[in-house]
Amino acid sequence: MKELLIFDLDGLLLDTEKIYFDGWLALFKDHNIPLSAEDISSWRGQSWQQTADQLAQVVGGHERVMALRAEREGFIEAQLMNGTLQMKPYAKETLLLARKKGFITALATSTMKERAAKLLPHFDLLACFDYLTFGDDVAAHKPDPAPYVRTLALADKTAAQALVMEDSLLGALAATRAGIEVVLIPDQSFQTTYTEAQKAGLNLYAETDSLQFVYDLLQADQL
Repeated sequence: MKELLIFDLDGLLLDTEKIYFDGWLALFKDHNIPLSAEDISSWRGQSWQQTADQLAQVVGGHERVMALRAEREGFIEAQLMNGTLQMKPYAKETLLLARKKGFITALATSTMKERAAKLLPHFDLLACFDYLTFGDDVAAHKPDPAPYVRTLALADKTAAQALVMEDSLLGALAATRAGIEVVLIPDQSFQTTYTEAQKAGLNLYAETDSLQFVYDLLQADQL
């Protein structure tokens, strides 16, 4: 039986990845930066630091990256405030049901605290978690298992007692390296699919297209 349910944030609970994508695309066009939609897509699931290091090589260093990031944060906040940025279907319902059923719930995300401090309260999600791990809580980021190892330690649970919900291969690999089973839910805002070769070696509990799958398992007491 599982006791600890661990959720990613971007692309799983919140429909943020498309907003991030659109923000970068508009920014690069405005500043004539030679990066494409394919380049941006390749960053999905990475931490901000990982993305920043790659971007710095193109734009001439981290100082300019930080200026671009500040501009993009304004775009993201505008999308949040005007209602464009929304929760994923069954996100809050699944979290609330998990807690009602007595599960420990945790968040393990590459998102930094500064941004999460705006996102989580906006959607009234803070109270849905017993434990929180952000990108700046760990020295290494997904696909390194550090975020999940930290979460297991906080909850005082073993890998066998936990189940991770992830949308990205990097996140699923991080969970696998921590010894935890994964429900892989590719981000449908991009109509994402993963090949069998890409999924090879992952410790998959299941693959599905919506958090409704987890909700239904909870409803049926099958976790």
